[in-house]
Amino acid sequence: MAKVDIHALVRRVPGWEQQHIDLAPLHGGITNTNFVATVDGQRAVVRVPGERTELLGIDRANEAEAAIRAAQLGIGPAVLGKLPDIGTLITALVPGRHLEPTPFTGRLPEVVELLRTFHDSGPLQGGFPIHRVVEWHARDASSYGVVPPTSYGRLHQQSRRIEAAFAAAPLPTVPCHNDLLPGNLLFEHDGDRVWLLDFEYAGMNDRFFDLGNLSVNCGLDTAGDQQLLRLYFGEVTPSRWARLQLMKMMSEFREGMWAVVQQAISTLDTDFVSYADERLGNCERLAARPQFEQWLVDAAAPAL
Repeated sequence: MAKVDIHALVRRVPGWEQQHIDLAPLHGGITNTNFVATVDGQRAVVRVPGERTELLGIDRANEAEAAIRAAQLGIGPAVLGKLPDIGTLITALVPGRHLEPTPFTGRLPEVVELLRTFHDSGPLQGGFPIHRVVEWHARDASSYGVVPPTSYGRLHQQSRRIEAAFAAAPLPTVPCHNDLLPGNLLFEHDGDRVWLLDFEYAGMNDRFFDLGNLSVNCGLDTAGDQQLLRLYFGEVTPSRWARLQLMKMMSEFREGMWAVVQQAISTLDTDFVSYADERLGNCERLAARPQFEQWLVDAAAPAL
C-alpha cells in the first residue's frame, strides 16, 4: 500500500481526521506492513494487514478482542482505534526492548506472570484449536497448489496421538497468545514491566501450547523448562513435563505448516520452503526422542 494510501487510511481513525500525521515505517513484520504514526505528540503503531492472512489462522475480530482484553489487563498496549473493514488496529507505541534468549531467562518470572494473567482472564470468542489448525493449514496449502511435505502425514498421526493423550485428562481451554516469539515480548528498560504484543493468532487453546510455544521459540533448555513449569504451576510433575514437551512438538508442527501456507500465498522475498523444512524437521526430531512414548502415557494423567 502506497504511503498516500496509508495517510488516507489513518485519517479514518476517529479524532484523527483533521490532525497532522507523521508516518514512518516500522520494520520487522512478516504478514503485515507496520507504521509509526505521530499525532499531536502521541505515537501509535498502525498495522496494515497483508493479503489473505485469514489462511494463516488470523481472525481480525478475534485479534481485536484479545488486544483490547490485554490492554484492559495492563499487559498489552492500549488500543487507540480500529478499522474493522480493513482489519487494522491502531495501538499505543510502548517503550521497551527485545531480549536475546540468554538474558530472557532472567526475566522469565515476569513473562510467566503475564501469561497467567492472560490465561486466567476469562473466555474469548475465538478459538485456536491447535490440532485442527495444522489440518487447516494442510488443506489451505493444497487448495492453492502447494502439496504439504511428506513429513506432514507422519506428524499428523503423532498429533492425533497427542490429542488423544490430552483428552484422557482434559483441561479447559483458556485465552492463549499462540505466537510467543521473542519479538512479541517487550521489556521495559527500567523496571520489571513486560508488554505482550501482536494478538493476531490469539484465541482459546490449551495453556500448555502457550508454554511449549514460549519454550521452543525462546530456546529454553531442560533447566529453563523446569523453571517455566515451577513458575507457572509451583512444581514439576510427570504429566506437566510431558504436556510441555508434546506441545513443543505441536508448536514446531504448526510453525512448519504455517510456512507451507506462506509458500502458497506470500509475496515476500522469504525462503518459506527452507523455513518449513527446518521447523518440521525440529518437530520430527522431538517426536523421535526415546521419551516420546512415555510422554504420551504421562500426558494422559491429570495435570492440574
